[in-house]
Amino acid sequence: MPDRRRYSFYKGLFPGDVLNFSKRSHYVREIMLERVYPTKVILPMKMHYGVPAVPCVKIGDTVLAGQCVGIPAKGTFSVPVHTGISGTVADIRPITLPNGIETRAVVIHNDMKRARLESLKPRPLLKLSATEAINIITDAGICGMGGEGIPTGAKLRRAKKEGVNDLLVNCLQSEPYSTSDLTAITEYPDYVVNGAAACTRAIGAKRCFFLISEDRKEQREALENSIERLKDKFKDLSFDIKIFRERFPQGYYRLVAKALYGKRLSSEDTLERTCSAVLFNCSTMLACWEAISDNIPMMSRIVSITGDASGIHNMLVPIGTPVSELINSVGDFRASGGRIIWGNCLTGIEITDPDNTPIIKLTSAISIIRRQVVPRTPCIHCGLCSECCPMGLSPNTIYEMLNQGLMQKASEEGARDCIACGSCSYICPAGINLTDKIAAFAGEGRVIEVNSLLYNSGHTATEGELIYDTSEAQSGSLLEEYAGEKEEDGRDEEGRIVLPFDGGKKV
Repeated sequence: MPDRRRYSFYKGLFPGDVLNFSKRSHYVREIMLERVYPTKVILPMKMHYGVPAVPCVKIGDTVLAGQCVGIPAKGTFSVPVHTGISGTVADIRPITLPNGIETRAVVIHNDMKRARLESLKPRPLLKLSATEAINIITDAGICGMGGEGIPTGAKLRRAKKEGVNDLLVNCLQSEPYSTSDLTAITEYPDYVVNGAAACTRAIGAKRCFFLISEDRKEQREALENSIERLKDKFKDLSFDIKIFRERFPQGYYRLVAKALYGKRLSSEDTLERTCSAVLFNCSTMLACWEAISDNIPMMSRIVSITGDASGIHNMLVPIGTPVSELINSVGDFRASGGRIIWGNCLTGIEITDPDNTPIIKLTSAISIIRRQVVPRTPCIHCGLCSECCPMGLSPNTIYEMLNQGLMQKASEEGARDCIACGSCSYICPAGINLTDKIAAFAGEGRVIEVNSLLYNSGHTATEGELIYDTSEAQSGSLLEEYAGEKEEDGRDEEGRIVLPFDGGKKV
């Protein structure tokens, strides 16, 4: 019997609330625009949770689309970087991304020939062990496309080690205007479902749940139809679609744990250990199946170009495309004169140099927001910020404590739990930017782990250790070795039968 309950966390922001949050209409399918072919790409060596990759090309080299241009140093926790265009390496230089990441970047000028590696073609054999499937995902350079960019291969290994029961696919894109994930589901539902099923089997789980908003009926139908088409290939797995109420910021893992499992996670808890589940973005699952089935590394992604004064455009964009070229390809945004937000309008970062700011693996949207002067007044104690905070905080109280230097009191009030969703600042009628101060304080209190998105130094991996050598990728993709590889007996190193892509085989 399908589960048709409506799940959600408490509070948050709702479409159609008194402030007309985001003016979001029901998602209307549009034909996805042709792939953008920029004149150059800027490929940062660090776009993920971990340490930077090392450039494995030099200035003057000719490269093909799909070629590895950055490879993790031996023993480091990182992912490879591939180019989505063909052309010439014009520069290798330091770059600082809007989120504070400092890293080297490989700049490639496009020759407009669209030449690809010969190995970028459908894999002839799909009988792969769990270890092989996870290694392919690792070598493809795939990291989480909806959050902090944790390397997907490492996350799968951890889930397998923890023995999780459920693999959750996050289809809950709740940010205002952005629909890149929804487009991925609408255009490529079989890739999303196949990727999720493959990863579910690879970690030894039995259940695969797709989490989606109740208002996204077209995407839900696409998933249901895909599951119906593919279920005979995965008879050992249980599929279900979990319906969530429409609100923001739906999809954050701690809120999913509360809604789906009734468990409140502290900042130290993990979904794997507390709920025996692991959560992946739907676009990440699509990328996984592209790597497994078509031998394509993570070299492009769907990006929403959107805003509060224009329509929504979803484009397939090579990673590294300068933001300015993306905006210029869409006519109704060229002369808008709005603020350019690198990311979603509530959680993204305003940029002033779009020519040198690239699309990275985590960029799901570029938002163009009209400049508005909000009259600033003292707090009127309306309580709206407390009513909408998804973490149950009192942002106005915490804000005043921080202003008065009462740091310990602010911590006791729960300031460290802030997830920087921007809801309180958005809804404040006094125009107070509550999020900036509270989120900054919360960030200062958290230890920046050596593998985190903001850590920039070298580190030896202790989990999911990678054993690359920088001499391994000089002229191709790391996936080439898998192009025609055969499986002998279908067993991984633990002796478990794992053939994720051949129907009827048991895990």
